[in-house]
Amino acid sequence: MTATVPAPAAAVTAPWTCRAPWLRIENLGVRYGEQWALRGVNLDIWHGDLLAFIGPNGAGKSTLLRAMLGRVPAAEGSITWSEPKPRIGYVPQKLSLEAAFPLTVGEFMAINHPGSRAWFGGIPKRERPAIMAALERLGAAEYVKQLIGTLSGGQFQRVLIAASLLQNPELMLLDEPSASIDRRGSEDLQLLLHELHASLDLTIIFVSHNLHFVSHLATRVGCLNRNFCGLGPPHEVLSEHFLAEAYGSLLAPGKFHFHPHS
Repeated sequence: MTATVPAPAAAVTAPWTCRAPWLRIENLGVRYGEQWALRGVNLDIWHGDLLAFIGPNGAGKSTLLRAMLGRVPAAEGSITWSEPKPRIGYVPQKLSLEAAFPLTVGEFMAINHPGSRAWFGGIPKRERPAIMAALERLGAAEYVKQLIGTLSGGQFQRVLIAASLLQNPELMLLDEPSASIDRRGSEDLQLLLHELHASLDLTIIFVSHNLHFVSHLATRVGCLNRNFCGLGPPHEVLSEHFLAEAYGSLLAPGKFHFHPHS
Protein backbone atom coordinates (compact mmCIF):
# COMPACT_ATOMS: atom_id res chain seq x y z
CA MET A 1 0.00 0.00 0.00
CA THR A 2 1.67 3.21 -1.10
CA ALA A 3 -0.74 5.88 0.13
CA THR A 4 -0.18 7.47 3.50
CA VAL A 5 -2.29 5.79 6.19
CA PRO A 6 -3.13 8.15 9.05
CA ALA A 7 -2.26 7.22 12.61
CA PRO A 8 -5.40 6.85 14.74
CA ALA A 9 -4.72 9.80 17.04
CA ALA A 10 -2.98 12.22 14.67
CA ALA A 11 -4.41 14.57 12.08
CA VAL A 12 -3.16 14.15 8.53
CA THR A 13 -1.59 17.41 7.36
CA ALA A 14 -0.61 18.83 4.01
CA PRO A 15 3.19 18.58 3.77
CA TRP A 16 3.59 21.68 1.59
CA THR A 17 2.37 24.22 4.15
CA CYS A 18 3.19 25.24 7.70
CA ARG A 19 0.17 27.51 8.10
CA ALA A 20 -2.62 26.61 10.50
CA PRO A 21 -5.35 24.53 8.86
CA TRP A 22 -8.79 25.94 8.14
CA LEU A 23 -10.40 22.83 9.56
CA ARG A 24 -9.11 20.15 11.90
CA ILE A 25 -11.02 16.90 12.29
CA GLU A 26 -9.89 14.74 15.18
CA ASN A 27 -11.08 11.19 15.87
CA LEU A 28 -14.46 12.02 14.32
CA GLY A 29 -17.27 9.52 14.74
CA VAL A 30 -20.81 9.89 13.39
CA ARG A 31 -23.60 7.40 13.88
CA TYR A 32 -27.25 7.05 12.97
CA GLY A 33 -28.94 5.30 15.86
CA GLU A 34 -26.72 2.36 16.79
CA GLN A 35 -25.03 2.22 13.36
CA TRP A 36 -21.68 3.94 12.93
CA ALA A 37 -21.42 5.80 9.62
CA LEU A 38 -17.91 7.09 10.31
CA ARG A 39 -15.35 6.49 13.01
CA GLY A 40 -11.78 7.50 13.77
CA VAL A 41 -11.47 10.14 11.03
CA ASN A 42 -8.47 12.47 11.42
CA LEU A 43 -7.82 15.16 8.83
CA ASP A 44 -6.55 18.69 8.35
CA ILE A 45 -8.02 20.83 5.56
CA TRP A 46 -6.09 23.83 4.29
CA HIS A 47 -6.87 27.02 2.44
CA GLY A 48 -6.36 26.24 -1.26
CA ASP A 49 -7.03 22.51 -0.98
CA LEU A 50 -8.52 20.59 -3.90
CA LEU A 51 -9.45 17.52 -1.92
CA ALA A 52 -11.55 14.53 -3.03
CA PHE A 53 -13.02 11.70 -1.00
CA ILE A 54 -13.62 8.33 -2.62
CA GLY A 55 -14.98 5.06 -1.29
CA PRO A 56 -17.73 2.47 -1.82
CA ASN A 57 -21.42 3.13 -1.25
CA GLY A 58 -22.15 3.53 2.44
CA ALA A 59 -18.54 4.48 3.20
CA GLY A 60 -19.54 7.75 4.91
CA LYS A 61 -18.43 10.23 2.24
CA SER A 62 -21.63 12.30 2.21
CA THR A 63 -21.88 11.97 5.99
CA LEU A 64 -18.44 13.56 6.31
CA LEU A 65 -19.56 16.56 4.23
CA ARG A 66 -22.72 16.91 6.31
CA ALA A 67 -20.68 16.76 9.51
CA MET A 68 -18.46 19.57 8.21
CA LEU A 69 -21.61 21.61 7.53
CA GLY A 70 -22.93 20.90 11.02
CA ARG A 71 -25.97 19.07 9.64
CA VAL A 72 -25.20 15.88 11.56
CA PRO A 73 -23.67 15.89 15.05
CA ALA A 74 -20.43 14.19 16.00
CA ALA A 75 -20.98 11.23 18.31
CA GLU A 76 -17.31 11.38 19.23
CA GLY A 77 -14.26 13.47 18.37
CA SER A 78 -14.31 17.05 17.15
CA ILE A 79 -14.49 19.36 14.15
CA THR A 80 -12.65 22.63 14.76
CA TRP A 81 -12.81 25.56 12.33
CA SER A 82 -10.29 28.37 12.15
CA GLU A 83 -11.35 31.87 13.18
CA PRO A 84 -12.99 33.42 11.32
CA LYS A 85 -14.77 30.42 9.85
CA PRO A 86 -14.68 30.50 6.04
CA ARG A 87 -17.86 31.15 4.07
CA ILE A 88 -19.16 27.85 2.71
CA GLY A 89 -21.04 27.04 -0.49
CA TYR A 90 -22.68 23.60 -0.71
CA VAL A 91 -23.71 21.72 -3.86
CA PRO A 92 -25.93 18.72 -3.00
CA GLN A 93 -25.81 15.36 -4.71
CA LYS A 94 -29.45 15.26 -5.76
CA LEU A 95 -32.27 17.73 -6.23
CA SER A 96 -35.03 16.08 -8.23
CA LEU A 97 -37.54 18.30 -10.02
CA GLU A 98 -40.28 17.42 -12.50
CA ALA A 99 -39.79 18.75 -16.03
CA ALA A 100 -42.99 20.78 -15.73
CA PHE A 101 -42.12 22.24 -12.33
CA PRO A 102 -43.04 25.93 -12.78
CA LEU A 103 -39.74 27.51 -11.80
CA THR A 104 -37.20 29.00 -14.17
CA VAL A 105 -33.45 28.92 -13.63
CA GLY A 106 -33.48 32.64 -12.84
CA GLU A 107 -36.22 32.17 -10.25
CA PHE A 108 -34.36 29.23 -8.72
CA MET A 109 -31.30 31.46 -8.39
CA ALA A 110 -33.40 34.23 -6.83
CA ILE A 111 -34.76 31.85 -4.21
CA ASN A 112 -31.20 30.78 -3.36
CA HIS A 113 -29.85 34.34 -3.17
CA PRO A 114 -28.68 34.99 0.42
CA GLY A 115 -30.30 38.44 0.38
CA SER A 116 -33.71 37.02 -0.55
CA ARG A 117 -36.31 37.51 2.18
CA ALA A 118 -39.69 37.15 0.52
CA TRP A 119 -39.98 35.91 -3.06
CA PHE A 120 -42.96 36.79 -5.23
CA GLY A 121 -41.78 35.40 -8.57
CA GLY A 122 -39.30 36.52 -11.21
CA ILE A 123 -35.85 37.87 -10.46
CA PRO A 124 -35.81 40.90 -8.13
CA LYS A 125 -34.04 43.83 -9.76
CA ARG A 126 -31.55 44.25 -6.93
CA GLU A 127 -30.46 40.59 -7.18
CA ARG A 128 -30.29 40.32 -10.97
CA PRO A 129 -26.63 41.51 -11.39
CA ALA A 130 -25.27 38.92 -8.94
CA ILE A 131 -27.46 36.17 -10.38
CA MET A 132 -26.46 36.84 -13.97
CA ALA A 133 -22.79 37.17 -13.04
CA ALA A 134 -22.85 33.76 -11.32
CA LEU A 135 -24.64 32.10 -14.26
CA GLU A 136 -22.27 33.71 -16.76
CA ARG A 137 -19.23 32.46 -14.82
CA LEU A 138 -20.57 28.92 -15.16
CA GLY A 139 -21.55 29.36 -18.82
CA ALA A 140 -25.21 29.01 -17.88
CA ALA A 141 -26.65 32.50 -18.53
CA GLU A 142 -28.56 31.23 -21.58
CA TYR A 143 -30.66 28.99 -19.30
CA VAL A 144 -32.00 31.85 -17.18
CA LYS A 145 -35.57 31.65 -18.60
CA GLN A 146 -35.63 27.86 -18.98
CA LEU A 147 -37.70 25.69 -16.64
CA ILE A 148 -35.25 24.18 -14.24
CA GLY A 149 -36.77 20.71 -14.51
CA THR A 150 -35.94 20.56 -18.24
CA LEU A 151 -32.18 20.97 -17.82
CA SER A 152 -29.81 18.11 -18.59
CA GLY A 153 -27.68 16.71 -15.77
CA GLY A 154 -24.67 18.77 -16.80
CA GLN A 155 -26.68 21.97 -17.21
CA PHE A 156 -28.37 21.52 -13.84
CA GLN A 157 -25.01 20.91 -12.14
CA ARG A 158 -23.73 24.21 -13.52
CA VAL A 159 -26.79 26.01 -12.16
CA LEU A 160 -26.35 24.40 -8.72
CA ILE A 161 -22.72 25.55 -8.61
CA ALA A 162 -23.73 29.02 -9.78
CA ALA A 163 -26.32 29.15 -6.97
CA SER A 164 -23.64 28.23 -4.43
CA LEU A 165 -21.46 31.09 -5.71
CA LEU A 166 -24.17 33.53 -4.58
CA GLN A 167 -22.91 32.83 -1.05
CA ASN A 168 -19.56 34.35 -2.07
CA PRO A 169 -17.90 31.22 -0.67
CA GLU A 170 -14.30 30.69 0.29
CA LEU A 171 -14.88 26.94 0.60
CA MET A 172 -17.10 24.87 -1.68
CA LEU A 173 -18.35 21.40 -0.74
CA LEU A 174 -19.70 19.26 -3.59
CA ASP A 175 -21.44 15.91 -3.19
CA GLU A 176 -20.97 13.74 -6.31
CA PRO A 177 -20.74 16.66 -8.78
CA SER A 178 -20.25 14.43 -11.83
CA ALA A 179 -22.85 11.77 -10.93
CA SER A 180 -25.44 12.57 -13.65
CA ILE A 181 -23.08 13.81 -16.34
CA ASP A 182 -21.59 12.07 -19.38
CA ARG A 183 -17.84 11.91 -20.04
CA ARG A 184 -17.74 15.15 -22.05
CA GLY A 185 -19.81 17.00 -19.44
CA SER A 186 -17.60 15.64 -16.69
CA GLU A 187 -14.48 16.96 -18.42
CA ASP A 188 -16.11 20.37 -18.92
CA LEU A 189 -17.10 20.48 -15.23
CA GLN A 190 -13.59 19.54 -14.18
CA LEU A 191 -12.17 22.49 -16.16
CA LEU A 192 -14.78 24.85 -14.70
CA LEU A 193 -13.94 23.83 -11.15
CA HIS A 194 -10.23 24.26 -11.85
CA GLU A 195 -10.98 27.78 -13.11
CA LEU A 196 -13.06 28.63 -10.03
CA HIS A 197 -10.35 27.27 -7.74
CA ALA A 198 -7.73 29.47 -9.37
CA SER A 199 -9.66 32.66 -10.14
CA LEU A 200 -11.68 32.89 -6.91
CA ASP A 201 -8.98 31.49 -4.60
CA LEU A 202 -11.57 28.87 -3.77
CA THR A 203 -10.94 25.81 -1.63
CA ILE A 204 -12.83 22.79 -3.01
CA ILE A 205 -13.75 19.56 -1.25
CA PHE A 206 -15.82 16.97 -3.08
CA VAL A 207 -16.84 13.33 -2.98
CA SER A 208 -17.09 11.19 -6.09
CA HIS A 209 -17.31 7.68 -7.48
CA ASN A 210 -15.84 8.92 -10.78
CA LEU A 211 -12.15 8.10 -10.44
CA HIS A 212 -11.26 9.68 -13.79
CA PHE A 213 -12.85 12.94 -12.61
CA VAL A 214 -11.03 12.71 -9.27
CA SER A 215 -7.65 12.02 -10.83
CA HIS A 216 -7.85 15.07 -13.10
CA LEU A 217 -9.20 17.52 -10.51
CA ALA A 218 -7.96 16.69 -7.01
CA THR A 219 -4.51 17.40 -5.63
CA ARG A 220 -5.20 15.21 -2.58
CA VAL A 221 -7.43 12.16 -2.34
CA GLY A 222 -8.77 10.56 0.82
CA CYS A 223 -10.24 7.07 0.77
CA LEU A 224 -13.07 6.31 3.20
CA ASN A 225 -14.67 3.05 4.17
CA ARG A 226 -16.35 4.20 7.39
CA ASN A 227 -12.86 5.19 8.53
CA PHE A 228 -9.77 6.46 6.74
CA CYS A 229 -8.13 3.93 4.44
CA GLY A 230 -5.51 6.40 3.22
CA LEU A 231 -4.73 9.92 2.13
CA GLY A 232 -2.27 11.14 -0.44
CA PRO A 233 -1.74 12.43 -3.98
CA PRO A 234 -3.96 10.95 -6.71
CA HIS A 235 -1.23 8.85 -8.34
CA GLU A 236 -0.77 6.97 -5.05
CA VAL A 237 -4.32 6.64 -3.74
CA LEU A 238 -5.78 5.84 -7.17
CA SER A 239 -3.42 2.95 -7.83
CA GLU A 240 -5.06 -0.39 -8.54
CA HIS A 241 -3.18 -2.08 -5.70
CA PHE A 242 -4.31 0.46 -3.10
CA LEU A 243 -7.92 0.54 -4.28
CA ALA A 244 -8.17 -3.26 -4.23
CA GLU A 245 -7.03 -3.27 -0.59
CA ALA A 246 -9.13 -0.27 0.45
CA TYR A 247 -12.36 -1.47 -1.20
CA GLY A 248 -11.89 -5.12 -0.35
CA SER A 249 -13.91 -7.57 -2.40
CA LEU A 250 -15.69 -4.72 -4.24
CA LEU A 251 -12.57 -4.24 -6.33
CA ALA A 252 -10.86 -7.59 -6.53
CA PRO A 253 -7.27 -7.57 -7.82
CA GLY A 254 -7.15 -8.32 -11.52
CA LYS A 255 -10.79 -7.25 -12.06
CA PHE A 256 -10.40 -3.50 -11.64
CA HIS A 257 -8.88 -1.45 -14.42
CA PHE A 258 -8.27 2.24 -14.03
CA HIS A 259 -5.72 4.49 -15.71
CA PRO A 260 -5.66 7.80 -13.79
CA HIS A 261 -3.62 9.60 -16.45
CA SER A 262 -5.75 8.56 -19.43
